[in-house]
Amino acid sequence: MNDFKTLPIKDKPLFLRYAIPCGEVLVKRGELERQTLLSLNEATREKLEIDYPIEKIFPVASKMCTIIARQMGKREIDAEVIRRYFLIEHEKAIKWRQKVRPELKIEECLVYPARVLRIDDKNIFVKTPLGEKFLRPDFAKGIKVNDWVSVHYDYVVEKIKQNWIKRMRW
Repeated sequence: MNDFKTLPIKDKPLFLRYAIPCGEVLVKRGELERQTLLSLNEATREKLEIDYPIEKIFPVASKMCTIIARQMGKREIDAEVIRRYFLIEHEKAIKWRQKVRPELKIEECLVYPARVLRIDDKNIFVKTPLGEKFLRPDFAKGIKVNDWVSVHYDYVVEKIKQNWIKRMRW
């Protein structure tokens, strides 16, 4: 698999909104510098140009998205591929990764749907299938109370449509 070529990521900001929450795990393992993660977060949050080799920073997600894109007959990783991976196929990848990395806690790694209950300057309070909790609003511009959102680790990732929620396992 060393010669596996990932497809280009067309929607880097969306990919990073889903991948950055995993970055803390990579930092703890020593596979990613904290400053790089902070820079990626800022670039994504502020909609700046992203010139990092994100395929190398998040190789598993990039490879999984490439496989899905090819199955869909696509030549790039677009928003549909990114959402299909993180919202629908992600659990399979996490379970596979857990065989190699038994320390992974599947429940923490998964992406969940959530209903926004309250918003303040520092947090968004949501109800997920696992209960209610406060999350980071880094990528949550334009989110309103009662919106459905996807959440990953401690982040609200994006507002999602009902059709994606119905396709998720929750």
